Amino acid sequence: MNGIVAAGAPRERLIERALALIVEGEMAPGEAAGSARLALHQWRGKSAEHAAAVQEARQRWDALGGMANGLRAHFEEPGGTLMAHAAAAVKSPHRQQRRKMLLSVAALLGTGLVAGRGVQWYWQQPVSHAAYRTATAQMLKVTLADGIRGNRGMSGSRLDLAPQSSIEVTLYRNRRLVDMARGEVRFEVAPDKDRPLHVQTRAAVIEVVGTAFTVRDRGGPITVGVEHGHVRVGVAPRPGFAGTEGATIDLYAGDRVEIADGQAGRVQQADTAALSAWRDGWLVFENTPLGDALAAVNSYRTRPIVSDSPRIDAMRLSGRFRVNDSEGLMAALPTILPLTVAPRPDGSVALLAR
Repeated sequence: MNGIVAAGAPRERLIERALALIVEGEMAPGEAAGSARLALHQWRGKSAEHAAAVQEARQRWDALGGMANGLRAHFEEPGGTLMAHAAAAVKSPHRQQRRKMLLSVAALLGTGLVAGRGVQWYWQQPVSHAAYRTATAQMLKVTLADGIRGNRGMSGSRLDLAPQSSIEVTLYRNRRLVDMARGEVRFEVAPDKDRPLHVQTRAAVIEVVGTAFTVRDRGGPITVGVEHGHVRVGVAPRPGFAGTEGATIDLYAGDRVEIADGQAGRVQQADTAALSAWRDGWLVFENTPLGDALAAVNSYRTRPIVSDSPRIDAMRLSGRFRVNDSEGLMAALPTILPLTVAPRPDGSVALLAR
């Protein structure tokens, strides 16, 4: 059978011709689109070979899954080369320029890139992107535009940011990505099994379809606590250990884990809702490294509380404190830990080991 082409099999040049008419019918302005659709119908009727070519071209175009809108946006990008060609085609009295541009698109699709780079390009284009940051003593509530369309009452994911937090949110057609630089964020994720949400931190990636959980990153260990649902935590390999693979941990309601230096601690059962108690005006620490606890407290203070040694930062603190009562915390610290409190002239406070 080598070298033999079955009768009626669509040839690539005919497919490209059909694609040119399909693309023009989908993308050309005004009457030109109607004329292209009529021309496609007439061209299709000329022979069985033409009909087969149209069928194959239509399958390639439909395989893009709605990419026409994405291509339009791509063509209309300011300064884009394709936009310039399209503009020239509309303004020019000669149809040759528009035909040349459309044939270029058809050739691109006809090369098979529709099943490769074309589709890859489509899925890699973000639907939306936004950055959210909070200042000292500032909290922020964000609702994402990621609710499933057609589900009545289905709202988007809700994010609560604690003070001094920073994230970037990028929504794609097949996934949702939150790049968390620092701080504390509580996630109430809108379920969408076809578009999981990933929270990317400096030490782990958290994958979720629909659940409520909190991520804390104040510079020390990263803490993840799940209120309900299920999240999967992929721990990043330890820096400097090339070729190693990080652990994957499944967390369920009431589970909490700390991650540091490429290693996850033991999964513990805890009051995970307490991780986001700052939403109600409380800071709750449960065996938290003092350095992390101070970072959380300082996110509400214009003058920080600082320690003079890593040994102090490593001390563990448990307790419940008002976010606006750091003075009460400083009064309590010497009774809880072997520390003394030393106010400084600039308004900051130093913690010294006893």
